[in-house]
Amino acid sequence: MSGTGHTTTWTTASGDARVDGILYGTHWADPTLTYSFPSTSGEYDPSDGAGEAAGLFAATPAIRDAAGFALDRATGTAADDGFSVEGFTGLRVKVTTLEQAHIRVAQTTQDPYGYGTAWGYFPSTYDSGGDVWLSNVSFDYSAPQAGGYAYISVLHELGHALGLEHGHDSGTFGVVPTGYDAMEYTIMSYRSYPGASSNMYSNAEWGYAQSYMMLDIAALQYLYGADYSTNSGNTVYRWAPDSGETLVNGEAAISPGANRIFATIWDGGGTDTYNLSAYDTDLVIDLMPGSASVFAGAQLARLGAGELATGNIYNALLQGDDPRALIENVIAGAGDDVIFGNTADNLLKGKQGNDTISGRTGGDSLIGNAGQDRLDGGLGDDDLAGGTGRDRLLGARGSDSLDGGKGNDILKGGKGKDLLQGNDGDDTLVGGLGQDMLLGAEGADSFRFLTAEDSAAFNTSDHIGDFLSGTDFIDLSALIPGTFALQIGGPFTATGPSVITRDKGDDIVVRADLDGDGKADFGIVLDSISAVAAGDFIL
Repeated sequence: MSGTGHTTTWTTASGDARVDGILYGTHWADPTLTYSFPSTSGEYDPSDGAGEAAGLFAATPAIRDAAGFALDRATGTAADDGFSVEGFTGLRVKVTTLEQAHIRVAQTTQDPYGYGTAWGYFPSTYDSGGDVWLSNVSFDYSAPQAGGYAYISVLHELGHALGLEHGHDSGTFGVVPTGYDAMEYTIMSYRSYPGASSNMYSNAEWGYAQSYMMLDIAALQYLYGADYSTNSGNTVYRWAPDSGETLVNGEAAISPGANRIFATIWDGGGTDTYNLSAYDTDLVIDLMPGSASVFAGAQLARLGAGELATGNIYNALLQGDDPRALIENVIAGAGDDVIFGNTADNLLKGKQGNDTISGRTGGDSLIGNAGQDRLDGGLGDDDLAGGTGRDRLLGARGSDSLDGGKGNDILKGGKGKDLLQGNDGDDTLVGGLGQDMLLGAEGADSFRFLTAEDSAAFNTSDHIGDFLSGTDFIDLSALIPGTFALQIGGPFTATGPSVITRDKGDDIVVRADLDGDGKADFGIVLDSISAVAAGDFIL
């Protein structure tokens, strides 16, 4: 009898309600799954299912391609491997002509359950376990294409055949939390967007998800393990502004029916890049697991009732906090882009436009390039380069390197032992906490100190490496309200707040007494300079 000889196992809860809400309760126990496309009713036992085989007609080549895209790495090219169940789980999946496949996909003229659409049977030891049927009673499934209803239906029913249920069905482990019961998180949801009806989809013709989404991937990885060999090299992901095509290492992976992008990326390792250099829109890129990125509003899926998908591309969730699945790098486009990194050591590069780039944690490299950019390294030892334009660079925590490039820039080191280089332009350099090296380079630069803690009076003082008397400024006006008495080469007066300068070898030491007790509370060192003047200070 067909469909026999396969084993299943009971599913236990993962502890994540988002994942548990789409777990049916059983899944396949075999490490290798097979699937087939029966062409005659004789390949089914008459007692299988609800008599669908009586109206069987074979899956079309397009249905076979959609199922192959969803299930195995052998279909298509290496570019689409990461979107397949075999590519992101520990399962090995093979197409077969044998009758006893775990999963069988066919069309039918029957509608025994009154669905009028398509259905899939959950994993079981019954002959019908894993069977997927596409009924033509109410809809023609013969030509599925990414982004369309027929395409998502094939993936959805295969999800049932693998052990996933609907997000709104209470089932074994309860429902998916309200905010996640929607297509942009799981294609097992009947809701087009969070809070929508579960009766039917309201998506536009080409507004459906183009791949398994983050909760589907997480649930299937929970059931069958995660595969870190897929796209484990240095993978480059690109998208086409004029067609919505997804390209992996230069090869087409998803070619949608219209210019929409609506998919989730799973990547097994390596140093990977989202390359959006073809775009001139204002990008919002977020590399955190489970986050979404927007490339172009025109490419967002239309979900109905005026609702748009939150993003074009979503990042998969991490399995067990394993960082191998993170995307490390971004190359932005010509618009005013916003880029957020993650916990990896990110390389985040702006292009033209006024970009805002935040590295978050990790030892990041942030490059603004042209435009008036804002760069924030976040936690970790970061390298920030503003490029051309009037940029704002913030090192935050860690021992950071900030390079303003051309333009009148503002550089703030934050905490840590930082290197700030203004380069061309009239720059403002604020070292912040820690022993910093400040280099203004070309232009009339201002070295600003906000608190006494920014530069200790003695062994851990900040250094200004290229101060040019008569051109640059030392701004101490924020240290205390009021004014200082300035003594060029003289001692503290001990009668009130004062600033003194003293020669120390080839250098000049600047010290400040903030409370008038005659003792230094603050100090900086001007390297390799013979003299300063009162006009060099802002007090």
